[in-house]
Amino acid sequence: MGKQFDQRPPLERALRAVVGLKAGSWESVEALALLAIEAKALPECASLRDAAHLAAAGLKAGTWESVRALACLARADQEIGAE
Repeated sequence: MGKQFDQRPPLERALRAVVGLKAGSWESVEALALLAIEAKALPECASLRDAAHLAAAGLKAGTWESVRALACLARADQEIGAE
């Protein structure tokens, strides 16, 4: 049998996959922020951005990964509009 391919659109697949990310990691902050930008027309946008801010509170200070993730979150705030 061959591999079955997921035919859902990439954004839908990403929205489903984000729940498996390690909470508080720089990867989760970056992924949530990028998803919030991409989903700005969807109801999930605000909760994704809020989750990114919550995850960012647990980032290790002084690493380039944290800086990159926080810059991505700042971009999301700018593009979406911080509340």
